[in-house]
Amino acid sequence: MSAELATRLPTPGSERPSLPVWVAFLILVLAVPAAVLTAYRPVTALVAFGLLALVFAATIRVQTALLFLIASAPLEGAVDFSIGPGLTITKLAGLLCFTSFALYATSSRRSLFLDRSHAIVFGLLGLALLSSLQAEELGPALSTTLRYASFVALYVVVSQFVGDQTLQRKIAWTLSISSTVAAALGLWRLASRDSFQATLANADANDFAFMLAVTLPFTFWLLRERRVYRPAVIAMIGLISVAIMLSFSRGALVGLAAGALSHVLTERRHIPIMLFGALVALIFALAFVHERPGRVETGLMLKEKIATTNVETRLDAWKGAINLTTEHPLLGVGPGNFQFHYYEATGRPLGTPLLTVVHNAYLDVAAELGAIGMVLFLLYLIQALARLGVARRRAYGPPGFAITVRTALVVAVVSGMFLSEQYFAPFWLFGGLATALWAEGPRSASTEA
Repeated sequence: MSAELATRLPTPGSERPSLPVWVAFLILVLAVPAAVLTAYRPVTALVAFGLLALVFAATIRVQTALLFLIASAPLEGAVDFSIGPGLTITKLAGLLCFTSFALYATSSRRSLFLDRSHAIVFGLLGLALLSSLQAEELGPALSTTLRYASFVALYVVVSQFVGDQTLQRKIAWTLSISSTVAAALGLWRLASRDSFQATLANADANDFAFMLAVTLPFTFWLLRERRVYRPAVIAMIGLISVAIMLSFSRGALVGLAAGALSHVLTERRHIPIMLFGALVALIFALAFVHERPGRVETGLMLKEKIATTNVETRLDAWKGAINLTTEHPLLGVGPGNFQFHYYEATGRPLGTPLLTVVHNAYLDVAAELGAIGMVLFLLYLIQALARLGVARRRAYGPPGFAITVRTALVVAVVSGMFLSEQYFAPFWLFGGLATALWAEGPRSASTEA
């Protein structure tokens, strides 16, 4: 469907379907068990009712399900939550989000806005499914593909909200608040001697830092909000910045520096704000180091000790990924299967440290999905950056929002050269926002006509 045709369609949530009959029936069926549970296990009942209320709200309102999925991304590693093989809270949130949108689209008979970007995304998902079928280890392949499918749902749903500036603001707030909580938890683990670097209990420090780094531009953007919110936003900037620094993730820091440079080159009037943010980050960092100097010093020493080894193993992983791509150019070795070919592809002896990912998103996609998959992934990113450039020049979306999304995507793209983050939310969230912002142009032209 062309963007012009999509402009005649209502935004999701602008028209609401009536309450489904099955909801009323379900309430009646659960009434008696709920009353019994409340009488004998009030705390359990309270938690269960809270979860049911969240699921219900997310089911009948797409925006709630979408924000729940976005909020889950930075906090995914906070707890070891799994109710099945590889079935995490993020995958469940993605399933809930897509189900909610599917129910809405079906009940309202709303046509989807689909264009060439969606063809690329679904093409990648199709390749992942085909590649999974010929993977050496089917379980990890399907689990990784399911994770990717949840983010395809994220892209599809976000791209439908053309012109919804209220939701775009909520996305910035949700991502920033969730990342601030994650940053606080990561710093607490460092301060309480649970870890020598800021990270979540069940997350890799690089993934943790990546999520925070791509969120930081949105947190800066929130300084535009009302003055009453600014002290809270400044505190969020400080916490997120310190957590990134004390994660000791060089890939995230390089990506953040590249994003800041690209932003300054196009938005020089924002230099004072960025310098202010750097000052806030420095103050928060000095305060933390003053309170826990030993922890920070030990973390730095450990990072320096393994730095050379990390560089060598990652270079070997890159060479191994290139070898696997040349040997399996069409479908790769299967999603999540690089780790099972690591020793063979790199020539490293058994018993040496195993790298489960390539530490390069683009080579990772090439090795696991094939050369076509890498080309599609790069086309997707190039198109998203181009659309954000158009949205910035034509002032689509909330003031300054398009350049903020572009800066965040630059952080993600550059960090992706050193980290394997293709199966995490930011790439797909920012791409969906890029399409939603860009599509405001055709919509406006159609309305004026």
